[in-house]
Amino acid sequence: MIETDRQSWGADAHERKVENLYGGGIENYLGHHDGYLNFGLWEDGITDYVKAAENLVQRMGTLLGLDHGSKLLDVAPGMGTQDIYLSRNFSPLSIDGLDVTWGHVEHGRRRAREAHLEDRVRFSHGTATEIPFPDQTFTHVLSIEGPEHFDTREKFLQEARRVLQPGGVIAMADFIMKRRPRNLVEKIVAEAARSLWKVPRANVYPADVYAEKMHGAGFENVTIEELGALVIPGYYFEQMKPETIKAITRIRGVMLARLSLLLDVAVYRGFTMGLLEYVLVRGERS
Repeated sequence: MIETDRQSWGADAHERKVENLYGGGIENYLGHHDGYLNFGLWEDGITDYVKAAENLVQRMGTLLGLDHGSKLLDVAPGMGTQDIYLSRNFSPLSIDGLDVTWGHVEHGRRRAREAHLEDRVRFSHGTATEIPFPDQTFTHVLSIEGPEHFDTREKFLQEARRVLQPGGVIAMADFIMKRRPRNLVEKIVAEAARSLWKVPRANVYPADVYAEKMHGAGFENVTIEELGALVIPGYYFEQMKPETIKAITRIRGVMLARLSLLLDVAVYRGFTMGLLEYVLVRGERS
């Protein structure tokens, strides 16, 4: 595969909004949290963020069934740390990361070079709804905390099926609406989380609708597992630590750090109110 060059998004494009959300201060992240951005899986007494983040990546690699013959597409891989981990721990033939944020792509390519894995782990700039790879290229597709942003998740599922080989597997760690808001306060919290996080309204639905859209896109043997209690509180309390707030402020600046904190609060409150859930989703291409 050939890594794509930097793409240009229109002024009103959803991709530009997501890139702006994640791109602020990206050049300063370097070793913060080892480059991980996911919420982590805080089980088995884990209290360290990096261990929680790697625990989630390990779970996703196992859920996918990665092995030595796998050709993986990772959509929204962040700064590439998770793909280095997957390459070292599951030894797939190849991993192609596709991210909408150019700064993430640059970090990913640097990490692949430093790990001497650039022949097996590659990163491209692009959108999940127009995946720049031919039909039936991959055996597996992964997305960790990316699908809620895609405009729309349904378009991504259709693209994922297109680039998967028959029998290929998709696995996603994602956020869903658990139930509809019942009062004004819940509506404000839900809308704040959706708007701040650049989640299209079309992606706001519960697990049963998610399963229907998976089937509609051509996936079978669909499973959806709720794991919010092992994910969201652990991440929230990590982000609320004074040392984490100080680090994010140094990296992203005061205004963007405050926005990040507000978003973390909105997501946590949405979860504790029973509005939001974190799920692991798996399906097989029919």
